[in-house]
Order: sequence, then structure tokens, then C-alpha cells
Amino acid sequence: MKNLFKFSLVLGVALLTMNVHASDIDFSLGVKKEQGKVITFVFSETNKLDLSIYDSEGKMIHTENVDSQTFINRTYDLNALPEGIYYLVAESEFKISKYKISVVGTTARLLETPISEEFKPVFSEKDGLLKLSFLNLDKSPTFVKIYDKEDNLVYESGKLMDQNIAKTFDVYNIKNETYTFVVTNNNKSFTKTFYK
Repeated sequence: MKNLFKFSLVLGVALLTMNVHASDIDFSLGVKKEQGKVITFVFSETNKLDLSIYDSEGKMIHTENVDSQTFINRTYDLNALPEGIYYLVAESEFKISKYKISVVGTTARLLETPISEEFKPVFSEKDGLLKLSFLNLDKSPTFVKIYDKEDNLVYESGKLMDQNIAKTFDVYNIKNETYTFVVTNNNKSFTKTFYK
């Protein structure tokens, strides 16, 4: 079955131009009001996010899943936090953005521009073809691996350095198989399992 899986994965399209800019995908943050240590902000172009606040040592101090009918509007009272640097991390289905929060004296300030932004791989499946798209803004080394249900490696892309990575795999001939994609970029791995 492993060989059948290997041969049935046909690289359909090596590189496609996605014609997408970072600002066109997903969400953006706008600070509405900062008063003392109370911050009000809005995420536009989205209605579902996971929001977390971390201290400067990476310890999570708050997390919530937000699902709204329209845009996301939040007010955080940071009076309980001591002076220091904190980070607001917003994660959607397509991207993870990290924003800096400075708490100094009796004020808190949230920077609207993310200090880091990374995009997640996007998968779509139709008519036995599985498409993988990944926006690699900094053109850092990216690797795609596929494992079968016994965790045997059945496909390995090698190093991909392009800004727009797009691959198409023919999975139509696979019957009753489980296959797991692992996309690694900047020491982070994104995993998605498909059942056929």
C-alpha cells in the first residue's frame, strides 16, 4: 500500500502565483482607545480568532476563542499586570500575528503593527486533488512531508524557498487511507490529517 500511495501522489503544479499580499489575507488590528491600562481594539476582516496574551518570558496569562457575527471588538483591562512587555497573539485559520503591549506606570499601549506574522498552510480538496498553498513571506526554507497511516514517510518535497508555495497532489486512487501532511517553516510545524 505504501508504494501505491507513493505512486498515486502526483505533483500536479510545482509553483503557482497566488497574487496575494499579506494585507489581503485574513485580519488586521486597529486600536480604538487607550485609557490608562484599559485598551480597546478591533480586528477587521475576520469574525473568528484565538486571542492570547503572553508575558515577556512566554508564559500565557490569558486566552480566549472569539467567534462574532461581524468583526471582533475587545476591551482588555490590564490594571492587574505589573510594568513590562507583553504580547497579544491573534491566530486565525490562515495566519498568526503577534503584537507588542507595553505596560509602563499607569498606562498600557498596544502597537497596531505586528512584530511578527506567519501564515499557515491552506489545504483544499476537490475531485481527488488536494491543493496546498503557503505564503512564505521571508522565503525561508520550507519542507513538506506526507506520512501514511503507519507513519511511513511517503513524500518529501526537499527544501522550498519560494515566497508562494503551491502544490497539487492526486489522492483520488487512495482507498481507505489516512495521510498526514507536515509543513515545516521557521522551526514551526503545521500538521493536517486527511482521511480517504
